[in-house]
Amino acid sequence: MAQPIKFALVGAGGFGINLTAFAAVLGLGITYVAASLIAFLVSSALMYVGNRCFTFRLGRRGFVAAYVRSVLVAGLVAGLSTVLLASLVEGAGADPRFGQALSLAALTPVAFMLNKRWTFQVNGA
Repeated sequence: MAQPIKFALVGAGGFGINLTAFAAVLGLGITYVAASLIAFLVSSALMYVGNRCFTFRLGRRGFVAAYVRSVLVAGLVAGLSTVLLASLVEGAGADPRFGQALSLAALTPVAFMLNKRWTFQVNGA
């Protein structure tokens, strides 16, 4: 199975976890921006393990160093996602849940390339 397909499968699970966590945190009365960041951190940690083991099939070697890179990528993508989310909610009047889903989907290709080329330092197809 091709890496982009595996990445999408792991991402689909992470997407579901992210939206569930987002709705739960939002339900606690926390702002949508904070809820987005919290949900992204939770889902990205789980997706790191999924991508490391399933998508890129890497062993234990370099686990911590790659995880640090993963956190940096997650921070960048979470920041971009939050900016997009805020512009959808504040600028376009979108429901935060819809905005969260759309911003995550829009940034998936960016996340894939950053993870493939830097987090996991995988070259080739």
